[in-house]
Amino acid sequence: MLLFAYGTLMDIEKAGRILKSRIKTARKAFLPNYELVFNVESTFGTGNPNVREGGDGVWGVVYEVDEKIVRKLDETSPEYRRVEVDVLIDGKPVKAWTYVGKKTANVPPDRSCIERVIRGARAHGLPEDYIKKLEELLQSL
Repeated sequence: MLLFAYGTLMDIEKAGRILKSRIKTARKAFLPNYELVFNVESTFGTGNPNVREGGDGVWGVVYEVDEKIVRKLDETSPEYRRVEVDVLIDGKPVKAWTYVGKKTANVPPDRSCIERVIRGARAHGLPEDYIKKLEELLQSL
């Protein structure tokens, strides 16, 4: 199965803990016509990563994982629902699963989440202009 990660799951440390060694491949991917937002309220009252339609696109990573991992994510992330999206890998459309917040709130982004997204974006070689936008968001807090 293909899993599009755009948030903290791009962070290699977190991905290693959650996905373990079950990652078969990890490739840069682009989700067009969406935007990255931080509006899934955490227990601390700050916003965790989310995507919503209507933006310039979101960069992330597509992991090839087994179905067991996706089912585990379904269980451990009750504030998100799994949806199928069309991402671009090397300019070619590919179907992948991703997670979208079930309930959103008007809360400030969680700094540590943005930091993890930036770390993951750098580790996977996402475009520098995308990373720069994330850094600007972090600096604005």
